[in-house]
Amino acid sequence: MFDIHDSSLRLQPAKPSHYLLSPVVQPQWRLSDLWHRSATDELEALRQRLCESYGVRHCLLLDRARSGLYLLCRAFGLNREWILTSVMHRPSAVVLSNHSSGLAFADINEDMTIDPVSVERLLTPRSCAILATHTYGKAADVIALRALADKHGLVLIENAVHMAGKYQVHGQTLGSWGDAAIVSFNVDKPLGGILGGALLTNRDDIWQAVSTQQLGPPNTKEMRERIRTTFTAYRLKPLILRLPAGREHRAAADGLTEIESFGLSTYQRYTPRQIHPTQARVALSCMDREKHSVEQRTDNAEKLNRQLAQDDRYGLPQSTPDRPHTFTYYPLLVRKGLRLELGQHLADAGIESKWRLAPLHTQEGFTEARRDDLTRSETLWGQHLLLPMGPSITQSQIDYLANTLLRWKV
Repeated sequence: MFDIHDSSLRLQPAKPSHYLLSPVVQPQWRLSDLWHRSATDELEALRQRLCESYGVRHCLLLDRARSGLYLLCRAFGLNREWILTSVMHRPSAVVLSNHSSGLAFADINEDMTIDPVSVERLLTPRSCAILATHTYGKAADVIALRALADKHGLVLIENAVHMAGKYQVHGQTLGSWGDAAIVSFNVDKPLGGILGGALLTNRDDIWQAVSTQQLGPPNTKEMRERIRTTFTAYRLKPLILRLPAGREHRAAADGLTEIESFGLSTYQRYTPRQIHPTQARVALSCMDREKHSVEQRTDNAEKLNRQLAQDDRYGLPQSTPDRPHTFTYYPLLVRKGLRLELGQHLADAGIESKWRLAPLHTQEGFTEARRDDLTRSETLWGQHLLLPMGPSITQSQIDYLANTLLRWKV
């Protein structure tokens, strides 16, 4: 029986006292991006770049990706039941829960993306939308999901916050398989910027509905705070944790605290905002580096996979032509032994690891939601461990990471 209160499942691994590899989240934005202007009209330039990268005609720039979900519910009328995976971002689910009639949780595949067979089992006349998350940068089965949505008259939304642009399946760009898609420019996403997001679509009716909604003004205070927090929490984290004042932050962290900070009432009143021009400027600069960053992460992941291929304790993420993986994150599945113990072993070796918060159906506010059998979701969530796979990691560091994993004794 899955128990969110089991400390071996709930606690995040301790952080290293000395980082020998970059952290799991490696920001791609630079201080110079804040004042470097790459276009006269940066907002329009960013819209055009995103449309090109994701194969769409319309782009609405927003303060964050979840604002796009709100607009789809409130402006376009997707206010009946949404089908989605339980292994996803709590704040986005809170938005959907507050502005639709409810959520239904489908199970996931071995690659942690939503299972189309499970989705079909959940379908009822109340269903209106399928949210297909490209989890950790692994493409969902968009071919099967598109066919399923068309067959049953549902709207398919791609949650592409982990998916880099210009990746195709059967000649069609990911981000354009859905009726709409959301993307994020945040520090822990492919662009690695300072927040901001967009709603993308090829459908004129969706564009007409969402683009005519009045948005709140950009949040300058939040933008400035994001610059400070992302710089200190990610770029300076290895240094801060070495200082005496940083010792208290090295211990295993309790994930329930973050869950409780997003109660269901958080987004009952919601104001989607315009993107701040500085966020757009940074996102544009990050897009110039995105291709190189994704190629480096993919190359690093393939190198690590080759070294771990014969170790049956681990399940390795894979990329295929029909289901590409951009490795925004590298989710290792710990098939044998406890991942918390492996996380501690890695921390002792100077390597950070982490995992996402517990599945939504185990969290306060979602335990009564309709759902399929989620045994696989619970099992895979309890096994997965995110490893550093940033573009700056060197071959010698990949070798060190692989040897550390191979040396672990269950």
